[in-house]
Amino acid sequence: MVPPLTGYDGPGHAGYILTILTEHRLPHPTEGWSTFHPPLYYLLGTAIWWALEPLGPQAVVAGLRLLGGLPGVAAGWVSYRLVRRLGGDFATAWMAAALVLFLPAAQMAAAMEGNEAFAAGVAAMAFLPLLALQRDPRDVRAAAMAGMFSGLAVISKFSGFAVAAAGAVPFARRDLDARALRALGVAALLGLAVAAPVYARNVALTGRVFPMARDYEPMRSVEQKLIIRPRRVADYFWVDRDCLLRPSMFHLAGLPARRNNRNPAMVSVPGLLHASLWYDPFGHRVPIRYHEDGVRAGPTLVLLGLVPTAATLLGFAALVWRSVRSAGRAPEAPFVAMAALGTGAFLAYTWISQSSASVKGSYLLPLAPAAAVFFAEGVRRVGRRAGAAVLAVSGLAVIAAAVVFTEGLVFDSDPLLGQRLLARWSVMMPSAHLTDAVTRLLGQPM
Repeated sequence: MVPPLTGYDGPGHAGYILTILTEHRLPHPTEGWSTFHPPLYYLLGTAIWWALEPLGPQAVVAGLRLLGGLPGVAAGWVSYRLVRRLGGDFATAWMAAALVLFLPAAQMAAAMEGNEAFAAGVAAMAFLPLLALQRDPRDVRAAAMAGMFSGLAVISKFSGFAVAAAGAVPFARRDLDARALRALGVAALLGLAVAAPVYARNVALTGRVFPMARDYEPMRSVEQKLIIRPRRVADYFWVDRDCLLRPSMFHLAGLPARRNNRNPAMVSVPGLLHASLWYDPFGHRVPIRYHEDGVRAGPTLVLLGLVPTAATLLGFAALVWRSVRSAGRAPEAPFVAMAALGTGAFLAYTWISQSSASVKGSYLLPLAPAAAVFFAEGVRRVGRRAGAAVLAVSGLAVIAAAVVFTEGLVFDSDPLLGQRLLARWSVMMPSAHLTDAVTRLLGQPM
């Protein structure tokens, strides 16, 4: 029921796929809006588009969304299994999985034509083998699975590198024997065999491991328009109350919502990050006309989300301490390492890219199963009664998020979305494949 191309850069992702489909080649990393992304999602999307196009645009859209949505469900399943294997009780494990599945950023990603949910699901498949390796670094089968899925995560989205790097933690010990070294070799070789060709191509074509299309026009100009003001170090250490009460880039007190508004509270990096995890501050799913005073869905979700977020941060801090004290031997140490690396890289990126668009919670979705582990630890740490209260509030947050992001239940769709998308993207990126992709998926005449 979600209109086609709703979400982050849908036309750019679709244009990438259509380039492969029509020209039988991978586009240059800086050729289009989204072509800097690693190619795995787009190669699989090309096969789906080719197979389903005779059935019409709705079938193609459904197929592309399943390509993201089904791996996203896998991330929820992995989260449940992780919490249980680490000693979490049934109720906490179910709630952790529900948070992974119904977090607004995850729901938005699952309904997009794009690689966000797909990359999160692929990365999630490396978590259980990593846990097995942490317990026994001589497990060659677990090493092979961890290496393969880490490599696939790396060619799904750049954020997969945090998951791949965590694969070194089980082997960061002095008592490795020959079998453990063999397992390390298997993991490294499989990961490199999967990922190296993609990044060698990036270097050969652009001279950079991580080419970014936003460094070039017209993407650069669009990104510049989303800069509220240059970031300051202090922006990483405070949260304005309007990030919680008006969780939108375009919501100013007493004024009608407009895209040229800029909510000054959203210069707060943690504030905008929390809002983008628990709502839709950029107006990609909730139409802009609902981003104004009197609409309570956004503040409700964001405020309810403070409770599971606080539990997750508490659990992360506790597991950092346990991992340090155990010299990296704690079962959760790989997940602590990947969370630290992934979040650190994310924060560095927000400093390099001053655009508000760089602060999107969906970039952290590959770390969702790790967050589930931290949430469960946070619930355990606060004790039985307070833990039950945390689970209850988290359950309310999950239900509220499911209701708000059920299409048409709380918010009406934008009836002119298709025409707006076509007009906006044909001007911003005058690419034949991008324009053709929009018209095909909208079912409009060529």
